[in-house]
Amino acid sequence: MRVLVVRPQPGAAATAARVTALGHAPLLHPLLATEPADWTLPATPPDAVILTSAAAVRLAGPQAQSLLHLPALCVGTATAAAARAAGWTDVQAQDQMGPGTVQALLDGATAGPYRHLLHLAGEDRTATQVPPGLTVEVVILYRAVLQPLPLLPDATAVLLHSPRTARQFASEWDRLGGQRAEIAVHAISAATLAAAGPGWRAAHTAAHPDDDALLATLPKAG
Repeated sequence: MRVLVVRPQPGAAATAARVTALGHAPLLHPLLATEPADWTLPATPPDAVILTSAAAVRLAGPQAQSLLHLPALCVGTATAAAARAAGWTDVQAQDQMGPGTVQALLDGATAGPYRHLLHLAGEDRTATQVPPGLTVEVVILYRAVLQPLPLLPDATAVLLHSPRTARQFASEWDRLGGQRAEIAVHAISAATLAAAGPGWRAAHTAAHPDDDALLATLPKAG
């Protein structure tokens, strides 16, 4: 199977290597490129840090060093692993705090000792409702710039890691004259699948919002 990988680097290369290990042929065309944004630490010290992507950890810069002593509440096991590698020691991953969404993380945080949270976020982020008793300060660390598909890939399946890449993939596939009935989409979450829209040859959603579960939706190589 020829599997299109459209997530940003460096995750794209890591996913492509895993696709190869499964016996499929990866095609790399990242549809987002991340770039850091200038940011400063807030005046009010937070009780904990929210991390919703490995990109936030990677692009946080030297300012993040002064936050490493705080608990890191992470959406996704990949984000949690990146946080540990960056020096956070008290890392709480999504499986400890409910389903892999920012809203579920916030809802779960109300059971802890936290009152003031600092969300190290990307410019494009999911809207949330802050539960009573919590305050959340959002700092934008990075932005993601949409990239085009240079040509129509000869792929039989595509891996979609976020709603934004799903929307961009669908738009580019249609722009280049691709037939949706010719390719299967494999989405990391229900929201990501919804962002891709209808009409694909097949549609699959990962059981959990991580790369392991997403790759598990691919058929075994024959």
